[in-house]
Amino acid sequence: MKTADDEPLSLVLIGGSSGSFSIFEEILKLLTRPLSFALVFILHRGKSSSSSLPELFKTKTRVYMKEPYHLDPIRTNSIYFAFPDYHLLIGPDRRFYYDVSEKDFFSRPSIDATFMSAAVSGIPVKAAMLFSGSSADGASGMKALAQKGYPTYVQNPDFAESPRMPREAIQQSDQHKVLNENNLYQEITNILY
Repeated sequence: MKTADDEPLSLVLIGGSSGSFSIFEEILKLLTRPLSFALVFILHRGKSSSSSLPELFKTKTRVYMKEPYHLDPIRTNSIYFAFPDYHLLIGPDRRFYYDVSEKDFFSRPSIDATFMSAAVSGIPVKAAMLFSGSSADGASGMKALAQKGYPTYVQNPDFAESPRMPREAIQQSDQHKVLNENNLYQEITNILY
């Protein structure tokens, strides 16, 4: 009998900070069909943030969404959001782990923490994307994923509301494909489906 652990699993990782909320919202609207992967969003949020992102975004897609708990299994055709004030890690056992170690670039959750844990998890990464943000968080994680041979995509800093995050990623690695404003959502659709 097949179990969830026997099912194929791959990840799509998306990170961002200031200026990325509306992009995350638009990406969710693109998800009109079942997903062949698990989608993990890391958005910088303040410690005191009490909003549940699945609740805020529930009208944007019919795909199952949640903020996973420690040791929750990672499932295909699911969308996950990190809780505020915790680093969300991807385990080699296909489970989520929370960590409360020091903030990374003044942020917890840290995009780097999630992306780097995914890079060493052994779970295939279908794509990783990094969008607008005002810190360098995410650049090292994107580099680690690119070095493993996974496809990585960065928003063109010239069109980002806060260009530092995508610019830092491009400066650390020339392996990322740059997503331009004029066809941003079409490119993302092609990556996802």
